[in-house]
Amino acid sequence: MEEFFLYLGDLPLHPFAVHYAVVLFPLTALMVALAAIWPRFRAKYLGQSVIGLALSIPFVFIAQQSGEALGEAYYEPDVHEEYGEMMMPVALATLAIAVLFWLAIKYRWPSILLKALGFLAVSAAVGAVAITFVVGHSGAEATWGNTLSAAAQVLNMREL
Repeated sequence: MEEFFLYLGDLPLHPFAVHYAVVLFPLTALMVALAAIWPRFRAKYLGQSVIGLALSIPFVFIAQQSGEALGEAYYEPDVHEEYGEMMMPVALATLAIAVLFWLAIKYRWPSILLKALGFLAVSAAVGAVAITFVVGHSGAEATWGNTLSAAAQVLNMREL
């Protein structure tokens, strides 16, 4: 199964997959948060936001699995891999909170429960954006950090 997530044609799958996960997951999580704090937006877009969030979860899974496959085949970016392992639990928890919030709206649950779920939805969205940033940044650092440092050293040597 690991090889399934390793390549897309002749290229590694991970660099393609992460772009979907990094954009769609936090964007749809923020849409759910916006629905939690803005009633007019909620009335029009809560259902679409929750569906969009649910549809982003497979991209998070593919990004995580392809990253693990790439790490096993080529290198082990320890920090990035550790952060990347947090993505699926965060994504699933964010989705669960969003679904509960949607159910609370749809079935008119008590106001205190609705407010608590709204707070959790906003908190989960902020956490989702934060962990996505941390995972993405650590991956970019693992991939490009040494390359850019070497290029900067070459440029500095040319100036001397």
